[in-house]
Amino acid sequence: MPKKQTGILKAALIFAVLFIYQFTYAQKIPQEKIDELALKLDAICLPIKSAGIKVSCKVMHADFNKVLYELDPELSMIPASITKIVVGVTAYAKLGANYSIPTVIYTDDSNYKDGVIDGNLYLKGYGDPDLNSGDIQTLADEIRKAGITKITGNIVADESYFDNVYKTLSGVYKSDTGPSYWPYVSALCLDKSSGATSAGNLLSSSLSGYGVEVQGTVINGTTPEGAKEIVQLSHSLYDVLSYMLKESDNHSAITIFKMLGAKYKNTPASLEDAQDVINSFLSELGVDRYSYEILEGSGLTRYNKVNAEMYMKMLKYMYDDRFLFDYFLNSLTIAGKDGTLRKRMIGTEAEGNVYAKTGTLNSVSALSGYVIDKDEEILIFYIVMNGFGGNASEMRAAQDDVCITLSQFTRK
Repeated sequence: MPKKQTGILKAALIFAVLFIYQFTYAQKIPQEKIDELALKLDAICLPIKSAGIKVSCKVMHADFNKVLYELDPELSMIPASITKIVVGVTAYAKLGANYSIPTVIYTDDSNYKDGVIDGNLYLKGYGDPDLNSGDIQTLADEIRKAGITKITGNIVADESYFDNVYKTLSGVYKSDTGPSYWPYVSALCLDKSSGATSAGNLLSSSLSGYGVEVQGTVINGTTPEGAKEIVQLSHSLYDVLSYMLKESDNHSAITIFKMLGAKYKNTPASLEDAQDVINSFLSELGVDRYSYEILEGSGLTRYNKVNAEMYMKMLKYMYDDRFLFDYFLNSLTIAGKDGTLRKRMIGTEAEGNVYAKTGTLNSVSALSGYVIDKDEEILIFYIVMNGFGGNASEMRAAQDDVCITLSQFTRK
């Protein structure tokens, strides 16, 4: 038999075995258990819906796509900060868990081994949202350690990896999140608030402090092709995404969103470039392009729209990649332990067993992620409320009740 046909038969056999196993396993979740869970979750969600509030909820057993509960899963919802799950999943999937985001020092001097840079020094950012003052000082020290004692030209701060739309969607849409909430986003952003010039000035002063003579000034510009790298510093993707997801950091989310656009679409990257990358990835997962809108990565805009199926597909995709899943799971906030869930579900069976992302805007409250149930198996869940007005505490309490109920679920 030809090798190709043998391979096809083997693949078909494996698929058949998996199908039978999945069907058999799914049958091990008795319908009465599912019905019992539905009654409990209905008791939490339906009173909210009956009050005129939009509620969308879906729960799925992670191993075999077995839906355990759903309430209006098709509704188009404002997601708030669970938008950051979209960014996190896409970044892990496309870049890999071992990726690091660099900030690089270049020079246009072809021979700086004599200790003198006869030309400019370029500080180029590649979209590291965690770049801080200490990092710039470290780079200055590394330049000194490279034997450089003098720079005859300028310090050029290069933020050309992104476009110059620094405040994202501030003022773009009517009745959207106000300007004061939008972070300053640049490919070379210092301490999550200062732009490229501040980073260049700090590098210049730090070099002077280390005894390196800088004869030029600090200017903004672009690193020329063929420039030589002197040193670089980077932060791991895991550390960056963990901070973004656990603390719901808007600056990090929008920066990583645009970084994906720069890396996989175009430079200088625009929001539209980033949107194209996200849309392409979600299409690969089988998400209907007409069922959602992701305009930016933080969830600050009220014009992002999602549905339950989109989150089921993303979270299942991560679960199925066991290498990535360990990183992704531990990037999420843990109920009663850390991040934006540190004060929630304490003292319940959900404490330490819910790994999720929160979302809050005016009249929007959301929670999505994973629950470890009583059988120590993983359930994927999504619950979003829109249009409740006033304080979100009641919505969060209901979400907590959903998670507690799921953590108590057993199919046995």
